[in-house]
Amino acid sequence: MAESSEEQLVAAISPERFLPFLEECHGDVVVALRLYAWDAEVARALYSPLRDLEVSLRNRVHRQLTGKFGRSDWWNLRRAEPNSWGMRKIRGAEDELAERGEFSPSDVVASMSFGFWVSLVSKGGHGNYDMRYWNPALRHCFNGVGRQNLHDRLGIMRTLRNRIAHHERVCHRRLEEDFRTAVELTALVAPALAARHEKYSQVPAVLARKARVLSGEEEIVL
Repeated sequence: MAESSEEQLVAAISPERFLPFLEECHGDVVVALRLYAWDAEVARALYSPLRDLEVSLRNRVHRQLTGKFGRSDWWNLRRAEPNSWGMRKIRGAEDELAERGEFSPSDVVASMSFGFWVSLVSKGGHGNYDMRYWNPALRHCFNGVGRQNLHDRLGIMRTLRNRIAHHERVCHRRLEEDFRTAVELTALVAPALAARHEKYSQVPAVLARKARVLSGEEEIVL
C-alpha cells in the first residue's frame, strides 16, 4: 500500500523528531506538519536579530577590552587572559586560522563563538572576570544593567541561537519575549541596529501568522 504524502513527510522528518509537534497538535498530523513549517519560518525570522545581537556584542566587548588593555590582542596580556576554557577556545581558533595562512586579531575575534563573548560577562570562575573585565571595563558598555542579569539574559539568547543553529524546535518557547530580549540587549551595545529590528523585523508578523497557518487559513512558507 502506497504511503500518503503526510506519511512520506513524517518519514523524511523522522517520527522521533516529529513527535513533539504531533503531541502539541493532539495527534493531528496535518496540523502538526503546518506547525513544523511555521516553526522553521519563525526560526528564520529570529535568526536575524540574534545574528546582529551576537555581532554587535562581540564587537562592543572587543573594542572595550582593546581600549582597556591597549592592544587588539588583549588576550595575550597575562593580566587580561581569559580563564583556561576561554584560552583553549582562543588558541584553537588561532591554530585553525594559522593553517590557512596569516591572520589578525580581528580574525580571531570573528572566529570566537557567541558562548565565548557571553562568558566574558560571567563570574569567570578562577578567572575572576568581575575584577578583570566587568568592574574596570565592561560595566560601562551596558548602561547600568547588572552583570548577573545581563549574563542570564544573554544565556537565554545563546540557548535560542543554538537551538536554531542545530535545527531544533523553538515553537514551544515564549518567542515574543525572546524577540523583545534580543532587541533590548542589542540596544545596549548598538542602539541604531536595535532600532532597525524594531522597525523592519519580520518576527512580529510571523508570530501573528501562527494561528492562521495552523488552521489552514494561510499557507505555510518554506
